[in-house]
Amino acid sequence: MLRNRLYHAVLAAMVLAAMPPTAHAVRVDYTVDLTAEHNDNLLLTPDDPASLTILRPGLGFEIFNDSSTVQTHISGRAEYRRYGDNRFDNAFDTALTGRVNWVAIPERLSFSVVDTLTLQPVNTLAPDTPGNRQQVNVLSAGPTLNFEWGANWRGAAEVRYVQSQAEITDQFDSNRIDLALRAIKTLSANSRVAFNLQTQRVDFSNDAFARDYTRSELFARYSRKLNLFDIAVDLGYSRLDYRRDVPGFASSRSDPLFRTELTWRPNASHSLGARFSSQFSDVASDSLASIGEGTELPTEVVTGDTVINASPYLIRTLSGKYDYTATRWSLGLTPFIDRRRYEGNDQFDQDGYGTGFELSWRARRNVTLGVVASLDHTDYIHLGRQDENRRYGANVRYDWARHWSGTLTVSRYQRDSTAIGQNADQNVIGLTFSYRNR
Repeated sequence: MLRNRLYHAVLAAMVLAAMPPTAHAVRVDYTVDLTAEHNDNLLLTPDDPASLTILRPGLGFEIFNDSSTVQTHISGRAEYRRYGDNRFDNAFDTALTGRVNWVAIPERLSFSVVDTLTLQPVNTLAPDTPGNRQQVNVLSAGPTLNFEWGANWRGAAEVRYVQSQAEITDQFDSNRIDLALRAIKTLSANSRVAFNLQTQRVDFSNDAFARDYTRSELFARYSRKLNLFDIAVDLGYSRLDYRRDVPGFASSRSDPLFRTELTWRPNASHSLGARFSSQFSDVASDSLASIGEGTELPTEVVTGDTVINASPYLIRTLSGKYDYTATRWSLGLTPFIDRRRYEGNDQFDQDGYGTGFELSWRARRNVTLGVVASLDHTDYIHLGRQDENRRYGANVRYDWARHWSGTLTVSRYQRDSTAIGQNADQNVIGLTFSYRNR
C-alpha cells in the first residue's frame, strides 16, 4: 500500500511537471545515477562479516510550482538495491516529502496536502541491515479559513485529517483529526504575537497494542525578525487524555509547553542558531513538522533512527547549528542533547547527545572535496543499555561536463554497545556516476 501511494504521488508530480509552462510556473530538478559500492560487513556482525558489492541505480527529483493559486514543493527519491547474493532479497527503497497548497479564495480559504514517506528501522535496537527496514508514511490534508478580527488582529481556523502507516509495525497505523484556532496580531513590521488552541484526536487501527488519546495545547507565540537576529518563543500548556483506562497507567498527563529558536547572522558568511523545546509529541507529528528543513535534491535514501510505535512522548531537546559559507568553502556543525520519556511504554526511554560535522571545499572549478563525521550516544534508561554510533566519510566529486559527474566516497561506521554481541564496524567504498538536468 505504501509503495502504491508513492507511485501515485510520483505520477501526479510528473503530470504536474508535464503541463505547459504557460499554465503553471513549474520547475523540475532531477538526477539519475548509478552507484556501485563495496560493503565489508553488510549485516554489522562482530564476527564472520558478509562482504559484497551492491548496485544502486536511483532517481531523485524536486518539483516546484509557485503561483498565486497553487504552491507546490515535492521532493523524492527511488532506489533499487541489487545485492547480487541470493542470501539477500533485492529491495526497492523510496523517500518522499511533498507539500501542496491551493488558494481557493485569496486571503480567506485554502486547502493543503502534506505527505512524508521515509525508510525507518523495524527494531531500533538492532543494526541497520537489509532485513531491518520498513517504509513509514504520514499524510495530512485539510482546509484553512482566515478571517479578520479587527484592530490588527487576524484569525485562522484549521482542520486536518492525518493518516499514519508503517509497512511492518502496524501498531503505528492511525487516523487523526487535528483542529486549531489561532489569533494573530502584528506588533510591528518585524514582530507579531499569536495565541493558539490546538487539539488532536488519535484513533489507532490496532487497539490491542495502543490506547487512543486526545492531545490538547494552549500556547502563545512571539516572533521577531531583524537583519541580523531572529527570535521565536512559544509558551503554554499541553495535556494528554486517554480514552481507555488501563490498570497501572495514568488516564491523563499534563506538562508545560516551551519552545524557543534563536538565529544570529553576524555577516553573510556566518550563521549561528540554537533551539530548545519541552513538549509532548509523537512520531507522526514530528515527521510532519520536519518537512521543509532540507532543501537539496535527494541523492540517497537513508535509513532513519526513529522508534516506530504508538506511544506519545515527552521530549526535551537542546540543539545548536553553525554554518559557514564562502566562495569555495562551506562548513556545518550541529550538536544536540535530548531527553525522551514515552507514555505507557517506557522500554525506549532515553537520554542522548551527539553532533554532526560537514566540510566542503571546491578545490577547482570542477573538483569538490568533502568530509563528514557524526557521533550519537544513546542511554536507554530502563534497558540498562548504552549505544554509541560513529560515522566518518570523505568524498571527491569530479564534474567532467555540465550535467555529468562522478563521485568517489569512502565511509566508516562504528557501533559500540554495552549489549552483548552488538559491537560492529563497517567500511564502505562507493563510486557514483550521475546525470543532473541543471
